[in-house]
Amino acid sequence: MDLPDETSPYNPIHPQDKQDVAFRLSLGARAVAYGEQDVAFRGPFPSQILSTPNYLEVAYDQEVSVTPSENIFEICCSENESPWDPKARWVPAPIMQWGLTTVQISTSLCSPTEQVAALRYAWRDWPCDFKACPIYSASKILPAPPFISTNLQPKDDGK
Repeated sequence: MDLPDETSPYNPIHPQDKQDVAFRLSLGARAVAYGEQDVAFRGPFPSQILSTPNYLEVAYDQEVSVTPSENIFEICCSENESPWDPKARWVPAPIMQWGLTTVQISTSLCSPTEQVAALRYAWRDWPCDFKACPIYSASKILPAPPFISTNLQPKDDGK
């Protein structure tokens, strides 16, 4: 998803930079086919998404490296909390801040009468420029994959 090649004579899906593709495939092969235990071969994936009135907090299954983005995340704003409502709309959700394993996403673009019904990441044909996705593993080698989730848990603020 982050290795497109706009200049490839075979279309962007066929990058000329084969070394990065081969390296990432070899990580998967070492871990899956050869059973190597300490080989990271997957990018960060959400383990939990917590919801507050002002933001969503995405907790990842590993440490992340984050670059700010205004539009890689999108939220579904819906008056009846359903992403399948015909009136529901997807809007950009900027990254507000982040920690070692978490990213906070703004929900401010939903109107006061709407609820956040879903969250998606990198949900487009060409989500990132070459090696320039907003979220990578801590080593900055493996990008977070696209996802969509309707499983938004209310965040307990400790009160």
